[in-house]
Amino acid sequence: MAHQYGVKRILLANQLVSEGAIDSVQRLLDEDPAFDFTCLVDSLEAVRRLEAARGGRPFQVLLEVGIPGGRTGARGEEPALAVARAAKASPHVRLRGVECFEGIISASDGGVDREKVERWLDALAAVARRCADEDLFETDEVLLTAGGSAYFDLVAAALSRIDLRQRTRVLLRSGCYAFHDVGHYARLVARLEARLPETWRIPGSLQPAVEIWGRVLSRPEPGLAFLDFGKRDVSHDIDLPRPMLWARPGPAARARPVQDGWKIASLYDQHARVVVPASAELAVGDLVGCGISHPCTTFDKWELIFVVDDEYRIIDAVRTFF
Repeated sequence: MAHQYGVKRILLANQLVSEGAIDSVQRLLDEDPAFDFTCLVDSLEAVRRLEAARGGRPFQVLLEVGIPGGRTGARGEEPALAVARAAKASPHVRLRGVECFEGIISASDGGVDREKVERWLDALAAVARRCADEDLFETDEVLLTAGGSAYFDLVAAALSRIDLRQRTRVLLRSGCYAFHDVGHYARLVARLEARLPETWRIPGSLQPAVEIWGRVLSRPEPGLAFLDFGKRDVSHDIDLPRPMLWARPGPAARARPVQDGWKIASLYDQHARVVVPASAELAVGDLVGCGISHPCTTFDKWELIFVVDDEYRIIDAVRTFF
């Protein structure tokens, strides 16, 4: 889909293992010489499956380094090197770099998290150096990359220190930088900002770019309102949406901050239950704008997202393909 829309450089931060998926990418590689595609491998079987495609252009791959008990990724330095050597031995697979996804680390203790992330990045660096020493990379520029939106300061510092005695590029894959939120990532980025040296800090902070607006359908009790969105419309896997603004439609409509005490207590399939102070002016037909937590699980619910200016005039629309 991305290639169809004109994207010529794609890093698929996942593995290709099904014959259909491998064949479809192989066709694009062979039909479009300008298509720059990279995917991940973490096992000998993953390399074997790519090799079996036997197309014209080889697959560029990143060696994924994992941690015990984590998600995907080769466990340990020697197993990782075995995968890298298999890629080097295959004429149809070329090792372009090393990768990890440290975003799975998330505990309540920021100090423990930092120690785990830095240990993981040290392991990645050790694998990268071994690959360079054995001349396993088949690329003009080695790619060192990690994903996650909570520790990209640690990633940037650690990966930029890796000296492979050849040209390298550090790539951050922090998805939530584009949208941010008022919950999960707001908390994690606050920790990140606290880690930054004073000279790196800038006024302000990341601002959430996504809002979900609902209309008040009912005010059945003084301290209660129901909006016309629910689980089908907004993320709720980590935190419930948070009311931030409200507006009364009309010629003089304007978005105003909500009072203290507004809270979404629960979501139904297509309704949000909002607890408000008994004195709240909110009426049937009014609009309530909510911040979200975890943008991914909001974006997968909307095929069309409107872009607005500061006056909430629609100026563009974005299609999504989650």
